[in-house]
Amino acid sequence: MKNIVLWKTALKSILKNKKRSFLTMFGIIIGIASVITIVSIGNGFKRDMIDKMSMTNTKETVNNLTFSYYDISNALSEKEVFKKSDLDLIKNIKGVKKVDFYEPKQKLSERQVEIYIRGKKLTKNVERVEQTTEPLVAGRQLEPKDSETLNKVVVIDEILAQKLYGDAKQAVGKGFELMNELFTIVGVIANKNGTLSMENQSALAYFPIKSYDHYFKKADSQSILNLEVEDSSEKERVTSEVLKQLNFNGSLRNVGEYEQYNPKSTIAEMGKILDNLTLFISAVAGISLFIAGVGVMNMMYISVSERTKEIGIRRALGATEKDIRKQFLAEGLTLTLLGGLIGYLLGMLLGLLTSIFLPFAVRPDLFTISLAVGISALIGIAFSYMPASAASKKDLIDIMK
Repeated sequence: MKNIVLWKTALKSILKNKKRSFLTMFGIIIGIASVITIVSIGNGFKRDMIDKMSMTNTKETVNNLTFSYYDISNALSEKEVFKKSDLDLIKNIKGVKKVDFYEPKQKLSERQVEIYIRGKKLTKNVERVEQTTEPLVAGRQLEPKDSETLNKVVVIDEILAQKLYGDAKQAVGKGFELMNELFTIVGVIANKNGTLSMENQSALAYFPIKSYDHYFKKADSQSILNLEVEDSSEKERVTSEVLKQLNFNGSLRNVGEYEQYNPKSTIAEMGKILDNLTLFISAVAGISLFIAGVGVMNMMYISVSERTKEIGIRRALGATEKDIRKQFLAEGLTLTLLGGLIGYLLGMLLGLLTSIFLPFAVRPDLFTISLAVGISALIGIAFSYMPASAASKKDLIDIMK
């Protein structure tokens, strides 16, 4: 029997009992959807975490140095790992071109700051932006030129404007003080959340990116150094010499050890941990797939018993045991693949809807597609084989009786 005929026959048989087929597929749909949702969210979180952990330095001549404490209590008491004396020591070593503190690859757009409203201190979020596009109540939007010219202007939330100046329109042109720096309010945006309570985590003020960074420059990390050497071929030798000198003469040589920091290995380890966690949660969700597989097997046994005469007629017309087995395997595989496809689409939809409330994007990839198809095919073959084998071994004489 040709494969195309097998699939057509299988699909016709499934559609003949629509309700029973759907109820059998339902367990597969839920199981696949759960696994795909968990995996897609896990992969999205992993990509986001790796992007944030990645270092800025991609030069072949740059290495990163860090410090490991013998006793964790020392780490809590020391504010700075690398002091000025350490940097001076490193600069005097032959082969060192430049040494400075590490800066994160990405600066966060939102920051928590302390805002004083009528003498009351509140910790709220502000945001650094190129420009604002939210609906305005009064004034104007922030524009790219505000950032380029380091303009000390700010757009604030309507509820904040009312608390500060009683009215949104009255706030335009007034001052807004933050960390002893005075900015001019040029616009007021419509409020979305209505209150200044702890539950309101929306940004209440928007600053031009370069203006904010210029006036509120965040201190570089004091725990990781960027070490740039003059010759890339000498990088490891120079780095080893720097570490040797630091461990002999460094300011914290008695409480720990200076060492090379490899962000790629840290990222790889974190990736493995997240993969294992996602796999474990997916395995728990996948228990429903085993139950769904039992349902598929039960339906196939019922189908075999109901179609005994059909099997007899096919055998009488020359169908072999292999043909009968392939026919019922095709039905089970078609059933599970349909359920897997619907489950995959549902899982990705749930993942995308969930990502609306998460700080990272969920995107379909080849792995999740392969996972859905692979699991569906495995269930179809594994749980349909025994019923298909039982159908193929039915004796023609017994059937005719």
